[in-house]
Amino acid sequence: MLYLILLSAVSSGFFVQAGGEPIAGAWIGDGASWFGFTDTAGFYQYSGSEPDSLTVHFTGFEDWKGLKPENDNIVLLQSTVINSGETITVTATRGSLAGQIPSTETLDENTLSKLSTGGMSSLNGRVSGVTVREYGGSMPIVSISLRGGDSGQVDYMIDGISVVSQRDGMLTGLFDPAVFSSVEIARGGAAPGGNGTGSSGAVNYLPPLSSQPLSIRVSGLSDGASYIAAKFKETGFSLRRNIGNNGTEGYSSTLLTTKNYRFFSAGFLGSWAVGETEGPDWSVPSDGERKQGQIEGWSTIYGDQLEADISAGASFMSFDQSEPSAVDDTHKDLSLRTSLLWKGPLALRGGFNTTWLESTSTSDRSVSFGSLHANCERSMFRASLGCKIDSFSDIHFSGRATVFRDFKESIFTAELSAYSDHRSPTVNDLYWPTDAFATGNPYLKSERTSGGEAGIDWNTGFFNGRVCAFATTTSNMILWLPDESGLWSPSNLSSAFSRGLETSTGLTSGSFSIQSTFTWNLATDETQNTPREGMIIPYRPEYTWGISTFAELPGSLLASLSARGVAKRFTNRTQTIFLKEYWIAGASIERDIAAGVSLEIALENILDTEYSESNGYNGRGRTLRITAEYTGD
Repeated sequence: MLYLILLSAVSSGFFVQAGGEPIAGAWIGDGASWFGFTDTAGFYQYSGSEPDSLTVHFTGFEDWKGLKPENDNIVLLQSTVINSGETITVTATRGSLAGQIPSTETLDENTLSKLSTGGMSSLNGRVSGVTVREYGGSMPIVSISLRGGDSGQVDYMIDGISVVSQRDGMLTGLFDPAVFSSVEIARGGAAPGGNGTGSSGAVNYLPPLSSQPLSIRVSGLSDGASYIAAKFKETGFSLRRNIGNNGTEGYSSTLLTTKNYRFFSAGFLGSWAVGETEGPDWSVPSDGERKQGQIEGWSTIYGDQLEADISAGASFMSFDQSEPSAVDDTHKDLSLRTSLLWKGPLALRGGFNTTWLESTSTSDRSVSFGSLHANCERSMFRASLGCKIDSFSDIHFSGRATVFRDFKESIFTAELSAYSDHRSPTVNDLYWPTDAFATGNPYLKSERTSGGEAGIDWNTGFFNGRVCAFATTTSNMILWLPDESGLWSPSNLSSAFSRGLETSTGLTSGSFSIQSTFTWNLATDETQNTPREGMIIPYRPEYTWGISTFAELPGSLLASLSARGVAKRFTNRTQTIFLKEYWIAGASIERDIAAGVSLEIALENILDTEYSESNGYNGRGRTLRITAEYTGD
């Protein structure tokens, strides 16, 4: 049996197994989305307003659903029993990063719907330590920087499984965030997983719960875009008509489904997208079109002490253009990933990853590597150590150590972490052929990133927040930047130093709540004896901020008002060219119009502010969005 003690006086929960051992990784939700997961002490702390009801899920036990218990009440979860009467005990779950990386924020279902319609760039100012550039038309390029790192230093995961392409270090598809129930954004290196890179952090998409009710969301935007997404139990599906900021048109679809049994779990993700691309406003107009498809499948077999994983992925991308010059570029990826976990005094995971790449640009290539990771948790201490050997016979080590402690009846939690990680050049980094736009660099070196952080979280029920100071150094950072002739090429930046402060706070009083974030992040080139020494690395804003308010109004109306801002960003290494700082505001109002049906009207970029997320690409102007949603019982 599993016991759940909810200390509602401080809006927190504490999970214990029979015998007093804590449960890490138990899922907490409201039946429609995940809020987060219990930490290694079995503790869960709310962020923002408390729900009226809870769903508690842990593999090997029946889901518990009910009203939020009063102080010190105990909820008893029943073990899952097979026909023979044998109790199945599972001691770990794979999906979550929240119990492994302290600076992890979990975005709920409502936030994902905003990312779906507003773009990933709406994370700017919403999540501390995150900077996003999204540009390129109806088939956008999405570049995410965590704590001043490069976008290639971010590991992308689905349910804890890395799906990063060895071709370019990015996602191979354009799947819709709306089909997932939540997403974790973990800042800080040595992200777990072993089969990808995460030297600055990871973005982990988590599938719907088995208790997910039927949910259908339809949105229409004033620029002509339209979206429909549906979820039920462990399945999500979406269809989209995408419109670029300059009017280009594209279409995409996503299907996600998972299944969990007593000894076995499996999942499938498929996406397809086609659409027109947009070049920067300083370039010659083009008629480019891109197609992208991605399929990912994964499965896990559970045992008492052993856990075996196998997953595979395939992707396709093509770019066609006739003006101003003819281009026909095609890429295909095929990956196979396996791992075996032993859950002893140390958790040991060994894995193997191989990828076959077909490309009309870089020719056919293959990349393989093996890895071994060890994890240990004892009381207030958590540590991991990894070793990776690639097909070039290079050996790379990574590791993270964290010390944490709760204070004042778990109202405050303090943590101190240190980590070291690596990043290898991708196939495109090394072998991209010289053309009119870009050229690779076969002489690139692997990166090494080391850093640390100190943070404190608090939650009094009325007031919650987090403050975290961090510092990271990277040797041989790989950056793609244009030269004086406009030709893009990667090169190693000898030394980079990123330091900063992340803050997030929330206040809830009755029917009113307010959330805010502020990040100060100075990421500089520290290459000695060069004119660039001490200068800010391109596209790293020195600060970002965001604030949002929510209030229940008469007539059963739910209103929100938000604003977010980004500082000036230099676009070259010598700080002579920059994109100006900007801030934009948005507002929405929502009301239930029938049983299970709600209608939301939102206005984004109210002041129609002109801004750029990348050099030559304008951001989205004033946009009206109308969304209708049906949610079943």
